[in-house]
Amino acid sequence: MRMVVYQAMLANPTNIARARAARRDIQAIGGDLVEDPPNKVGMTLLTLYLPERYQPDHFLPGIPFYPI
Repeated sequence: MRMVVYQAMLANPTNIARARAARRDIQAIGGDLVEDPPNKVGMTLLTLYLPERYQPDHFLPGIPFYPI
């Protein structure tokens, strides 16, 4: 299964919490969500690994993930 990698840099705690809450659903389809610690200015990098047939909006609509 081919995986596509996406990233988002977030500061909004609500969006970070939404991403954490979706982690189990993402892992259930064979993907993963990795959260880096916040940087000096409070931005958190999220890296999302999804099977190619899925898009970030399936799990986290409205959060700006970009393919890398």
